[in-house]
Amino acid sequence: MFRRAFGLVPPAVAVASTTFFATKIDLNRVAFAEPKLREFSLTEVKESKRKVLVIYKNDVYDITNFVSAHPGGKDKIMLAKGSYIEPYWSYYPQHTNNKYVIDSVLSPMKVGTLRSEDRDSAPPAPNPYVSDPVRSHTLRIISPTPCNAETTAEGLESWLTDADDFYVRNHGPVPLATEKDAWKINLFSETFSVGDVKDLVKNGQLEEIEITATMQCGGNRRGYYRKKANGTQWGHGAISNAKWTGVRVKDLLKHLKVEEKGNWFNALSEDGTLVSIPRHKVDDEEGDVILAYKMNGGEIPRDHGYPVRLIVPGYVGVRNVKWLKKVWFGEEVSSMWQTGLAYKILPLDVDSKKVEKVDLSKYKGMMEMPVTSVIRKAVIGKDGILRCSGFAWSGGGRGIHRVDISVDGGHSWHCGRLKEGADQPPHKSWSWTFWDAEVDVKDVNVEEVVVKAVDVAGNSQPSEGKDIWNVRGLGNNSWHYRKIDREDEWDHNPFG
Repeated sequence: MFRRAFGLVPPAVAVASTTFFATKIDLNRVAFAEPKLREFSLTEVKESKRKVLVIYKNDVYDITNFVSAHPGGKDKIMLAKGSYIEPYWSYYPQHTNNKYVIDSVLSPMKVGTLRSEDRDSAPPAPNPYVSDPVRSHTLRIISPTPCNAETTAEGLESWLTDADDFYVRNHGPVPLATEKDAWKINLFSETFSVGDVKDLVKNGQLEEIEITATMQCGGNRRGYYRKKANGTQWGHGAISNAKWTGVRVKDLLKHLKVEEKGNWFNALSEDGTLVSIPRHKVDDEEGDVILAYKMNGGEIPRDHGYPVRLIVPGYVGVRNVKWLKKVWFGEEVSSMWQTGLAYKILPLDVDSKKVEKVDLSKYKGMMEMPVTSVIRKAVIGKDGILRCSGFAWSGGGRGIHRVDISVDGGHSWHCGRLKEGADQPPHKSWSWTFWDAEVDVKDVNVEEVVVKAVDVAGNSQPSEGKDIWNVRGLGNNSWHYRKIDREDEWDHNPFG
């Protein structure tokens, strides 16, 4: 898609951005060549056999000894071998604008410059984001390219999040999908279009189902850690809830008489994102993994996977692959999103200086999300009653058993009322549960309120983020605190 649109690099280039320099490299452990600056011809750089050379702003860099240390993987960085890196970095501008990347990582590898006659021969770096959709003003944009945007307080008030308010987590430019129902997917070695799948539904050969599911980025609330973790600094808005319409992957397997073996279900996106999920999640009658072609009753917007998306309810957001192009089974995990650092929760004592020494194969990639809760509103009325509301959710379909509120920092608790979502099946609670609470605080000087949730498996939230901090800032589900407003400071009834 991008090759047709921009005549540039494969869509897979965008994938490298997710873990590329996700954590600082211990440069003392990378054996760089002793720099001997010299002039290179463009041909020398392109045809170098012994060294992996790249060009940045007319300077030549020998990255041979860095290739294996590249957090995004060897295959991704080798795409730039013998050429300018600017077109690749245009997919992820944070590289270019990152002083650490330029000064501390790239500069020590400089070995020379291009000859004067070969300088400024870099192809113009296009703007691969020029065709990205226009985002709603109601979103909180954290980074525009690639777009990372949070659902704001207004969007979190509705049980179903409007498509315009649904959080956006992209790893690169949004594909230009013009095929609509003609969009092709390779399903277990057979090619189907979205229209073909819809026809199977119309003909009664496949059942169309609706799944209402909450989706959350693994880094949601990363920005709340007191000790900064690497990655997008999300607040608490990288979570949303929507109704998805499509067909069960399990039913599709049966219809196609798929006999492929393998413990892992792999899914590849048009933008090169590749994920793996355990096969049992797909095979489970109640797993509810679907190929979705509708969101909240309408077409899936481009930012959210148009025209077809994989929905894996109860799992971390990245497993819900957008712009689906291919699925297959395998004996091994195929995805760097599991094997690499990006979605691994490492021990507390592993910081950016120690991460290079960690054997990542000993740690599982994030799948189901932990129990969490958020306070949306907290207001003390003129009657001295604190009224607060919010939502709670737990991954793996685990329903919410209880929500507790405290106005004294967790020394004592008041039980909240579970509302929408409380009637979901206990182990198929794919959606969040809304809650509210009232606490008499007339005789209490209170400035903030805190919430924690308990799911049906008895899992509760930890009190402090410092107890669960990890170098990638994943899975922050510590108690959520909120400052309290007072009714006389509002010009409207916030619950009204």
